[in-house]
Amino acid sequence: MTDSNKNKPEELVSRNRRKLFVETGGLSDVVLNWYGEAVEKLEPYAKAYHSAAQLLIEKSTGDQLRDINACPIVFLYRLSLELYLKAILILGSSILRLDGTRFRIVEEILNQRHNLPGLWKEFKTLCRLLDWEWETEYDACGEIIMELHEKDPGSFCFRYPITMSGDPALEHDFRFDLENFCARMDEVLEVLDRVDCGLAGILDESQEPIA
Repeated sequence: MTDSNKNKPEELVSRNRRKLFVETGGLSDVVLNWYGEAVEKLEPYAKAYHSAAQLLIEKSTGDQLRDINACPIVFLYRLSLELYLKAILILGSSILRLDGTRFRIVEEILNQRHNLPGLWKEFKTLCRLLDWEWETEYDACGEIIMELHEKDPGSFCFRYPITMSGDPALEHDFRFDLENFCARMDEVLEVLDRVDCGLAGILDESQEPIA
């Protein structure tokens, strides 16, 4: 093969950049799933989706936050909520298993899919089994979770305008204050983040070797 037939480095880079998932060695490279077990990343993913929703609010102005443009924000908040609940249940299950208490295995928790009431019911059960003091703010979280489920039971209504049967995903002329929605969801996610951190601390202490 002659030199004229060899691919030049810049030609290789140009060809690779036409693909979706390529590593360039530049500052825009990202790395996923590089540490720990995949199941341990539910909480970081929940944080990432929450941060993305907040960033959309922060960087958007005027009409950019109106009407259909609000849908990605609501969807990100809902997804963050779902992942926080699953992360909490999995941590709690690991703690209970150390004491020989049967709760839910990972597969059972994940199989709840987008079922917010089911996940919240398991959260209540987890608190009882852990003898975790029930805070009044948990009741407020439960009310928000149930209201969100009522409007979007399958994590579908803010992703698609229509259902699988072709009906409207939301009732006609559905209106709400996006700023209020985000403020209430921020409160819920902050509570769940504290619960997650608390459980992670308990699990770490339980697994520390005795000197």
